[in-house]
Amino acid sequence: MRPLRTLSATLALLCALVASVIAWHWPSPARALTSQRQLSAGTLEGVVRWTGTGVLQPTTVENSTDPDVCGRIHTLEDVLVSDQNKGVKNVILALVDVPVGTAPPRVPGQLLLDNIDCRFSPHVSVLTVGSVVETRNSDPTLHTVHLYGPSEANLALPLQGMTVSRTLDKAGVFIVKCDVHGWMQAFIRVDDHPFHAVTDGSGSFRITDVPAGEYTLEAWHEQLGTQQRTVRVRDGETTILTLEFSGRDQ
Repeated sequence: MRPLRTLSATLALLCALVASVIAWHWPSPARALTSQRQLSAGTLEGVVRWTGTGVLQPTTVENSTDPDVCGRIHTLEDVLVSDQNKGVKNVILALVDVPVGTAPPRVPGQLLLDNIDCRFSPHVSVLTVGSVVETRNSDPTLHTVHLYGPSEANLALPLQGMTVSRTLDKAGVFIVKCDVHGWMQAFIRVDDHPFHAVTDGSGSFRITDVPAGEYTLEAWHEQLGTQQRTVRVRDGETTILTLEFSGRDQ
């Protein structure tokens, strides 16, 4: 009886080894579907332009706080339009209806939000949930980084060169202000997915590795408002878009 038991154990071991080899080379339907989703992706690319009448200029304010450090006149950077192509800078483009399970796992990022020349830099940013914002004071005066939005935090930076970090663990739009210098303002959009971008100085944007499908693309600007458009992303293709703002608070 003992040889039979040994033979049975050996056969069982061989069967297990064969099964593992088959599973390695022939993935389950769920794994195959995941791989297909990862491969079936495209790109959204385009430009956001101002098509309204008149020339848009950023708001300017006269400052009486720390004028020796900050200067007297400041721009709010609330609307910046290119002279060459009327492209609008600092527009956030984001998909708003990404189905659960189609987006790749979130990879938290890191943003350096600098207080430099008494303004926040960058003015507009996008991050994924769980990302870290490192705030820095590059000025020889007190600044605070006051976050308003899905969660609130007030980070004091009294010394030049000082840094303080904070993790943003909730989705939504954060408004950033300095309690000392009232004109200082920035915006950070946090999403559960990485399919978002901010337009550059020419109004251009690019969102890569978007799973193929139909989505709603939202364009948001602090002065010009919000608009939405249905877009279709095709596997291996780049979808070219032109979005236009013609008035404020659309």
